[in-house]
Order: sequence, then structure tokens, then C-alpha cells
Amino acid sequence: MSYIIAQLPGGILSILTILLVLIFLSAWKAPRWVRPIGSIALGFCALSYIFCFFEGLYDINRAQEISPAVMLGGLKTWNWMIIYGVFIYFVSHVISFIQKPIH
Repeated sequence: MSYIIAQLPGGILSILTILLVLIFLSAWKAPRWVRPIGSIALGFCALSYIFCFFEGLYDINRAQEISPAVMLGGLKTWNWMIIYGVFIYFVSHVISFIQKPIH
């Protein structure tokens, strides 16, 4: 899976951006799909975070010596992915809340 995602321009963030666009399109055409797409984005983000973490641990094990600056740089990059996934999830809930009729 990591090989397929690595071949994409933008990697995992491009998939999350496609899901964000799908949220806006579904808000217009199929409002019932807004929250499930947001949940899919959050789940995909968490799953890819785990895959990337284990791949990073494998690379650290293979390199034997790695500087803390390089390690923290990788962790910063992984955290941007989580922040973007939570942002997409939040946007889906806000759109769903706005579209809900008041009783």
C-alpha cells in the first residue's frame, strides 16, 4: 500500500484533498453523504498514519544511526497529515450541522 501511495503526486494528502472535494460536492448533490465521507477521511488518515509510523520505524532500524532532528522532522510531517484529516472531519460535521433542518 505504501508503494501505491508513494507514487501519487502529493501522496496521502492528495487522497485527503479528493475526499474534501467530495464533501463539498456531496453537500450540494447528496447531503446524506457528507458525514460518512468525513468519517472515511478521518479513518483513512489514522490508518495511513499507522502505516507511515511503522515504515519510519523500519527505516530507522535499517539506518542504525539517525539524528534526532531528522526524526522530529518526520514526526512533524506525519502530524500535518493528522491535522488535515481532523480538519476535513470537522468541515464535514459543520456542513452537516448547517444543512440539518431546524424542528
